[in-house]
Order: sequence, then C-alpha cells, then structure tokens
Amino acid sequence: MESDHVAVLYRNQFYYFRALWPGEEEGDAEGDREAMLAVSEGDIEEILQSIANDGMKMDLAETAKGALGVLTTLPRNQWAQARYQLVNSSADNKSALEVIDAALFVLILDDYYPENIHDAAANMLHGTHAMKEINEDEKNDDGPRSPNSSIHGSNNLPTHATELTRHYQTGTCCNRWYDKLQIIVCSDASAGINFEHSAIDGHTALRFASDIFASTVVTFAKSITKSIYTKGCPIPNMINANVLRAATRPNGKSLDTNPKKLEFDIVEQLKDRIFYAESSLGDAVNADDTHILEFDKFGKNFIVGNKMSPDALVQMSIILGYYRLYGEIVCAYEPVLTKKYFHGRTEAMRSTTMKSVELCKVWMNRLSTKDEKLNALRESAKNHSKLCREASEGMGVDRHLYALKCIAEKKGLPMPDFFQSEAWTALNHTVLSTSNCGNPALRLFGFGPVVPDGFGVGYIIKDSRIQYSISSKHRQTKRFAHAIHQTLNEIRDFLEPLKSQSLGYHNATSNPIKKSNGVSMNANVGLEFSEGYDDFYGDSINSADVKPVTATKRTSSRDGSKPSFVGLAKVAGRSSIRSLRDGDSVGTQISEKK
Repeated sequence: MESDHVAVLYRNQFYYFRALWPGEEEGDAEGDREAMLAVSEGDIEEILQSIANDGMKMDLAETAKGALGVLTTLPRNQWAQARYQLVNSSADNKSALEVIDAALFVLILDDYYPENIHDAAANMLHGTHAMKEINEDEKNDDGPRSPNSSIHGSNNLPTHATELTRHYQTGTCCNRWYDKLQIIVCSDASAGINFEHSAIDGHTALRFASDIFASTVVTFAKSITKSIYTKGCPIPNMINANVLRAATRPNGKSLDTNPKKLEFDIVEQLKDRIFYAESSLGDAVNADDTHILEFDKFGKNFIVGNKMSPDALVQMSIILGYYRLYGEIVCAYEPVLTKKYFHGRTEAMRSTTMKSVELCKVWMNRLSTKDEKLNALRESAKNHSKLCREASEGMGVDRHLYALKCIAEKKGLPMPDFFQSEAWTALNHTVLSTSNCGNPALRLFGFGPVVPDGFGVGYIIKDSRIQYSISSKHRQTKRFAHAIHQTLNEIRDFLEPLKSQSLGYHNATSNPIKKSNGVSMNANVGLEFSEGYDDFYGDSINSADVKPVTATKRTSSRDGSKPSFVGLAKVAGRSSIRSLRDGDSVGTQISEKK
C-alpha cells in the first residue's frame, strides 16, 4: 500500500519514476490514504520519452551482458543464489533491487513490431529470441560496440566464457522481470499483461486490465462530450483518481518525479550466470509454439440460444479437437473460481469424463447420425456444467487431495499408496491445460503447457466469437487449432441458428409468405427463451438477467383497418427465437428492461 513509483525496463536497462504522492502525505489514519497522482498523462509521456532517449545511448551488445531480468527466468533456487550474490557484491545493487521489488508494477517497453497476432501473443508470453554476432573488425580493446550480422549459420561460436560477448541476444526475451506483474508495450502500441501464476489468478489480472480499458474508454468519451455539455458531463468517471501534479505544486513538500536510472555493479561471475540463463531461456523460447484461433462464426449468444453452457461447449470442442487429431483420450484441466469463500482461489475441474469420452466416440463415428451426435454433445455439456457448479461450491477433490499430499511431505509422514497409483499419476499429467478468462477488454488470453507433451489453451468467449490461444512444445499446435476449428464448424451446422429478425409487410393484405430470390420468408415467428448458464471463470450469464417478454396480438388499428405488421424487434443477446407459430397475423414487439 505504500508503493508510489513505477519501474520501467527498456533495452535491458532499469529505470523508475514517482507516480503517486508518498503514503504519509494523504490521509490521517492507517488505511485512510487517498491515492493522489503526482504525474499527469502528459508528464508520463515526457518521462517515457526521456527514458527511451537514454536507453538508446547504449548498444544492445553492452546491455545484453548485464540483462539481469533473464535471471528471473531461472528455477527459483538458482535465481535465489544469483540474487544473493548480486545483493552481497554491492550496496548499490541491494538498494536498486529494493526499488524494483517495491514498485507498483514493471512497465516493459519493447523495441519490437509483431508481424501478426501469433507473434504478438508469443511476445507477451515469453518474448522474442534473436541472436546477433559482432565481427572482429568492429571490436577494440574495450570490447564490442555495435551489432552486425545474424549468428545463424556461423561456425565462430565462443568456446569460453571470456568470449561470450562475440554474440548477444537482441530479442525481447531478456527485457523482462518475472518477479513482478508486467505491463508490456510493443513499438506498434499493442499491450499485454504478463504475471506469474503463483501470486494471482487470471481473474485478478482480468479485473486490472478491465479497469484500465474501461477508464480509457470513459476518458475518451468525456473528452468528446465536454464541448457539448456546458455544465458538467453525464458520463461518470470509471476511477476517481485525483491529480495533484508535483510539477505545478506551488507550496508544501515537493516531489521529484523525474525518471532515475538504476545502475548495477555486475561482477564477472554474474555475467556468466546471465549468459547461461539466456542460453537456457533460448531453448525454452525456441521450443514454444503459439498459435491463435479466432473463430467468428458464433459465440455466447448462439450457444445460450441453443440452451447450452458456453464454457462447457468450448471445453468439449477442445477435447473433441484433440480426439479428432490423435484418436486419444487424455487428461484435461479447467480451473473453477472459488472466490465466494474467504481466501478462495480455484478448484480443479476435470473435463475428461465418461460423458465426454462417449461424446468423442459418437462424434467421430462415421455411422453416427446428426441427432446422436447432438444428443451426446448436450449430455456431455450438461454433465460438465454440473461438475463445474459442484467445484465452485467447494465440492471438488483435487485441491484437497493435493493439500494432504503436501502436508505429508512437509511433516515427513508416510505417503499413502494412493499417491503412487496409476490413477493419481494420470490425473496429474495434464495434457490439455485450459482456462477461460476474458471480456471485451482483452483480445487474447493464454499460457504455456504444463507438461512437455501438453497443450496450454486459453480462451475467451465473446457474444459472437470465440478466441483461443494455444501453445505447446514442439507439437502440431497449428494443426490442433485447425482440428478445433473444424469441430466448431460441425457444431454450428448441427445446432439451430438464431432468428433474431424477420421481414414483415406494411400492408396486412400482402401475402405473409412470399418468395424472394427463391427463399421462403415467414413472418409468423414466435419466441422461446433459454435459461442462463454460468461460465465459472470468465463472464457469467445469470437466468435472472433474462426478463419475460409479453407477446401481444393486435386485432385492429386505430382507424379500424387491418393492422400493419410491426415486425420483430432485435432480440437481446441472451434470448433466442426458436419456434414458428401458425395463425399469427401480426409480428411480435419485444421489450426488455435494461
């Protein structure tokens, strides 16, 4: 709560600046502090520009040798050893690390233009990997000065740690600090959030991103309307953040908001650690394959309109896609929020059930009928929703059993045979690690696989589209995404399309059934509403949100003539038009309390 500054990482160099007034400045009682912004949007722009100007002064060949951020990618015990060495080698190092540790977050500025959405997702997940080499004629007694050609294809690799500067990392993978929540901004202004999962869950990061996005939209809207409304603005602030600029405060205690550079004294042994950490990270980055599937044929509205849970259907599409590609049933995992409980985080939901196994066999059986496939899909989705609901109510088993196992290990107790059983081993080898987390503030959400032969599948279910971010290590990620895409197309063909609008006729004497370009159009459409279904991790749809609609028939108009056709108003996203009714001579007007 006392943090008042932001750390910035640019081209492997660390900076920070004060963003809020110190905690003791505002509020008398503990917890009564109101955050006062010491910098405005214009101030931040100037601060970041000055950081960029300074960061460009040093060659990447030099900064790569001291890219401390790469040490945070090491296994925790190895990073702890390197950090101990860093802190004890210099008092300045200890002070600089304390500044980073106490920062609100780390803002990452990347000199990188993603060529496509797949590259953008990979950069937010782990950064890019690109090696450069320095020619002998570009070196002097003081060491390398500027980058030249790519190292790929060269046989002049270093043979000793003293020659490690002959080639260096120019990618963004070292421009990271995984011990803190990171906001990553690329040169094309695309932005993402990277966080370490042991500290927070995806839902927490989603709230953070949503507030930023919503505040940006509201600020933009207020800037448009301020010239229209002379007295105040009808658009309320998303976040009430009072700006008390340090640069313009005439009296009282001043606050220096100028950016400061953090200098580290890196001994030669630490430089070797950095190099070896970068080499190991390079293996991990090159082993990762990330592919994005943005399916735009249907989304939440279509699924709910067919009386199924959106989350359950997406889960079935992932399992079906894997079975379609490999013909195997594997363990699948989905986290379910338990935040209704004090300190609750998540429970594990296992999507691979007997119902989903039956679905895979029926769906991929060439002799199965459409009805048989659709019934199997509905049954598996219904069962999935039931198990998710039980997990959210604290009736899961995974977290409880794992806690018992950890307690036994910590206390040195005999381990029950169950924890060495084939069932427990299979359950904890999660080939399909999945998670649903998103809303309109995010375009993508993703993570890496949790086992070497697995897939990490993050997805966002929107009103009319579904976005998948799929990662694996040296597996056929793009082909797996294609299998999911093929499965979704088949599901769309089997389910009943939403009829949200229907063409009517102004003259009631006109034939209500008329062919246009060979297509028959029927104006007599009735309504049937679907119930709500929870998503359990992302956005949720509650049945209480769907209001009853009264359909009224008009028998005459005011002048006594036959009524004109009103037509169907656009149906709300959580409703569906499903059945046709004979005998209706007029349309139905739909109203819903917002």
